[in-house]
Amino acid sequence: MRADLHDTAFDVVQRVERVLATAHAIELRLKGTRSLALVPSLTDVRTQLSELVFPGFVTATGRRRLPDLLRYLRAIDHRLTKLPDNPNRDRQLFAQVDQVRQEYRRLLDRCPPGSAPGEDLRQIRWMIEELRVSYFAQQLGTPYPISDKRIRKALDQAAG
Repeated sequence: MRADLHDTAFDVVQRVERVLATAHAIELRLKGTRSLALVPSLTDVRTQLSELVFPGFVTATGRRRLPDLLRYLRAIDHRLTKLPDNPNRDRQLFAQVDQVRQEYRRLLDRCPPGSAPGEDLRQIRWMIEELRVSYFAQQLGTPYPISDKRIRKALDQAAG
């Protein structure tokens, strides 16, 4: 194996290890939280986590996006840390995310059965994750400006 290929494979393995360790730590935190006031937010976190880390996630995510995936998981961890301090604010923010997620899902539902979404829809999926970072862990930063308005504009363009 060429050295650069070996380095790339090693880098991917290290990133996947970090992703899996962070996802596991989040799962443990979720199991340890019992407050009924936090249930809606915790349900959202569980859903998000299952959409980020699942059997085959490495291939589905791609090598290029693995650093972003780790940042999304760190944003979840930060959200869980802040959640008990202001659950109402968290619920308001996740309601805004959920609105664009629902619009995205409706657009996905219009795709022919069995066909993979196009690149524009895959980008919107990652834009929604960036919106979550912006709302719940702003200090982690996003690679580009993001807002629900920008996502809706992208949704409109994708809808044609």
